[in-house]
Amino acid sequence: FHAVQGPRTDIAQPGDITTSAFGNFALVTTEHSYTDLLPSLNLKFDLSKDLVTRVALSRTMTRADYSQLAGSVSLGAVDDTNLIGTGSGGNPDLKPVTSNNADVSVEWYFAPRSLLSASLFYMDVTSYIGLSPVHRTLNYIDNQHPAGVPVDFTLTIPNNISAKVHGIELSWEQPLFGNFGALANYAWANSSTEDHTPMVGTSKNTYNIGAYFENDLLNARVTYNHRSAFYSGLDRATAYYQAASGDLTASLGLTFNKAFSITLDGRNLNKGKLKYYESGGQPRAIYQNGAQYYLTAHYSY
Repeated sequence: FHAVQGPRTDIAQPGDITTSAFGNFALVTTEHSYTDLLPSLNLKFDLSKDLVTRVALSRTMTRADYSQLAGSVSLGAVDDTNLIGTGSGGNPDLKPVTSNNADVSVEWYFAPRSLLSASLFYMDVTSYIGLSPVHRTLNYIDNQHPAGVPVDFTLTIPNNISAKVHGIELSWEQPLFGNFGALANYAWANSSTEDHTPMVGTSKNTYNIGAYFENDLLNARVTYNHRSAFYSGLDRATAYYQAASGDLTASLGLTFNKAFSITLDGRNLNKGKLKYYESGGQPRAIYQNGAQYYLTAHYSY
């Protein structure tokens, strides 16, 4: 089921639940069923001893999360003169996100434990979940309109639209001297949506650079991850974005024997700031989180 919460009022409609501290609301049940065929095909072609081409075709499906499916609708202030209002909420009628994907890559193993690769990818997202305003006429009840009055609400809710993403990925990894090595990868992505809004969470440029040390006892790695600014969605009908950000991570592992090993991982070691701003550039929020550390022991027998 999903809950549709009405405006905050002391006037209840027939069948409303009136015991909530957040106002009267009614429960409405929504049911859907889906059948999805998800084929995949992976091909590998050895062009030479050191050169490999891979082709991957697939159809994937991801269900919407519960926050998007939640049916509650929060209504804001209403203009009693023009009978218009705003609000936001979820959409229990969302379909799962399905995507038809194609990926072609070329990999060159030019030296032992060394790789240079490039790939092209394309995603046809047939039911992408976007955030956009929709107009709904709801029966609005308050002290001035005890019998209810039709109000045109602009609601910011998730909905299904089509989207496309294409881009390129480049990757390099190579030992430099002794047990020390380096790695780097870069991805460029371009997206478009049916309603011509930016695609949520899609950065145009992403890259990672790192260095590592490995032997039979010790393995250590440090990596810096960067992504460019991306669209975060709509909040109260206003578009907002996350600015470019970077994250420094590191790991240290000790392998004592085939049965026992210990790993220490550190994330967000640079304690980078997450900055959000509106489409006009006005700052919206700034978050700074501390570093995170994880100690893991592995034992097998």
